[in-house]
Amino acid sequence: MLREREPERLLTPQSDQNWLDPDLLRAARQVYRAYLQVHVRQMRRPAGVIVNPLTDQSWLIFSSRPILLPGEQFIAVENIDSELS
Repeated sequence: MLREREPERLLTPQSDQNWLDPDLLRAARQVYRAYLQVHVRQMRRPAGVIVNPLTDQSWLIFSSRPILLPGEQFIAVENIDSELS
């Protein structure tokens, strides 16, 4: 009897958060903290931070549907906020 093949799990920015490297979270927190310090009064809440562990670059993203280049990781602001509190 043929076994039914399990559907592939789609990795979305929200569903992939359980496997984030602590170093990536640390980098995302640093960028987010800097943003909070500079934009205290007119803060627009970002969707998250994109981190490229190969180049050590990270930046805020405000789009709810980020487009990532190979090697980049998206860390949702909800994950960063939970780490800061």
